[in-house]
Amino acid sequence: MQVEPFAASGPEGLRLRLYVQPGAARSALVGLRLEQNGDRTVERLKIAIRARAVEGAANQALINYLAELCGCPKSSISLTAGQTARAKSVLIAAAGEALEAKLRALIA
Repeated sequence: MQVEPFAASGPEGLRLRLYVQPGAARSALVGLRLEQNGDRTVERLKIAIRARAVEGAANQALINYLAELCGCPKSSISLTAGQTARAKSVLIAAAGEALEAKLRALIA
């Protein structure tokens, strides 16, 4: 079984696949989630966010949390897919394998 990782480095930065749970008691990095998508398995970084999913509040809270977690400016993080879904993709500009390794260490 081939698993597609939650992170992929590219020339534009680090792209992350996320699964977000809004309305949590506290914002936290929960772990990994595996999803079956046809004949492939996709890995997503699971994050609980305290903000509710109302008028973009959870998306903004997610960006704030990721900036704090990754130690990068909020302006370098953009939501690229999943505006209204729990499954999201974000791009962290100018980030790469070092940040991916840091995230993997945090969930280990």
